[in-house]
Amino acid sequence: MWWIALGVVVALLVALYLHDRLQTKDPILRNYPVLGWGRKGLTELGPLFRQYLFSNDREETPYNRITRDWIKRTALGQRNNVGFGTQEDMDSPGSIFFLPATFTNKAARVGDDVGTAFRRIIGGRGDLPPVPMPHFVYVSGMSYGALSRRAVEALNLGAKKAGIFQNTGEGSLAPAHEHGGDLIFQIGTAKYGVRDGNGKLDDGLLAEATSHPQVKLIEIKLAQGAKPGKGGMLLKEKITQDISRIRGLPMGQDAFSPPRHAEFDDVEGLFDFIDRVRSVAKKPVGIKLVIGQPGEIESIAAAIAADPNRGPDFITIDGGEGGSGAAPLVLASHAGLPLKQALAVVDRTLRKYEVRDFVTVFASGKIATPADVALAMALGADAVGIARGFLLALGCIQSLRCHTGECPVGICTPNESAQRAIHVEAASDRVATYATTLVKETQMLAESCGHTDPSQLTPQDVMIHVEPGRFEYLSDLIAIRESPVSAGAAPEQGGD
Repeated sequence: MWWIALGVVVALLVALYLHDRLQTKDPILRNYPVLGWGRKGLTELGPLFRQYLFSNDREETPYNRITRDWIKRTALGQRNNVGFGTQEDMDSPGSIFFLPATFTNKAARVGDDVGTAFRRIIGGRGDLPPVPMPHFVYVSGMSYGALSRRAVEALNLGAKKAGIFQNTGEGSLAPAHEHGGDLIFQIGTAKYGVRDGNGKLDDGLLAEATSHPQVKLIEIKLAQGAKPGKGGMLLKEKITQDISRIRGLPMGQDAFSPPRHAEFDDVEGLFDFIDRVRSVAKKPVGIKLVIGQPGEIESIAAAIAADPNRGPDFITIDGGEGGSGAAPLVLASHAGLPLKQALAVVDRTLRKYEVRDFVTVFASGKIATPADVALAMALGADAVGIARGFLLALGCIQSLRCHTGECPVGICTPNESAQRAIHVEAASDRVATYATTLVKETQMLAESCGHTDPSQLTPQDVMIHVEPGRFEYLSDLIAIRESPVSAGAAPEQGGD
């Protein structure tokens, strides 16, 4: 029998040799048939080997091992204190330092105790009741479909336990969201779950979706940090019968959302669309965008100044470094302002037009630690949305396979067998513990700077190591030049 087995192996190797010699897509395999597959295997496994064996603790991206381990320990409720000093290179340019107050830190408390002064009210235009936001952290937009059913269930249940909001992402409202956590219902350019036969907004379906008691806010997504200028994408491998039904998608085809909303193409049209959604939903309505051309946020601010009763109740700023979803590399790496600069632009512009008090500003984009949260709030954010940090709390190991549907821990895959790795109740506890600790330690950092809550942090509370031996206040580094649009004048808008 062993002769037969050997013969089969030799036949397979000969077949592989001929395949490699005759194929035209890979020059390495044509020159090194059979052996070239060894190189391909090592290339595929290389990131995994580097992650565990060769990379140091501060080296990997998008999150290094120090950050990932901090999130894991925090989510498990373990102490995250360090001994023998920090592993951060404090002499490295780009290092961020908050400036503690010696005589004015009267809000600081003994031990682990912190204050709970934060409270934000969103909306309240016209006769619609405003919505209170009890915490400055929420689960950023990740849709059912991009994430597995059990992952969404754990996030929603964890949001309920922590008392925070969860953004549905553009995949519409699913049964997986109905575990008690309050929701921000996102309307993407494809209008999944609320569209008519032509792909435009259906007021009846919108009223039905937003009447759900868990839906507190509505967010109109204009763009996302992972791929500004492109709509969302969901690979066909992730589209199950359930997702097909909820989104109204055909099976067996990649789903691509349009790059823009068909209902409007200028600021006036956007405001009309916001008015329409608000009148149907009877709840606060905001927009999500990536900051690019400065004239666009100028136009929005000028339009609010012209009529404070119109426009978005909140603006979500998605930094160009955002990225829990699948995206073309060129857009993920090179399109859209990073979050810090984008926040500075938006906050400055809203203040210039004296409309900052009318609009709540949310921020999202590679925020994962209390220092990240505090920095975003110092730059003008009222609250922060976190995506990948919550995925790490669920159990993500940063295998970088999110876009393939082959997530090894069951978070970004339709594979029911792989999803069994997620125990919803236990995972929701980790989500809640991570969120609670983020709020607590961000509050602790604010109190050390002499404030009663993080919303009082300013760029004057932060210094940046800009080059060896030179530090600058963040307030000096975020001075933004006037846009090409003259101050006080909104640019022309319209068309392509």
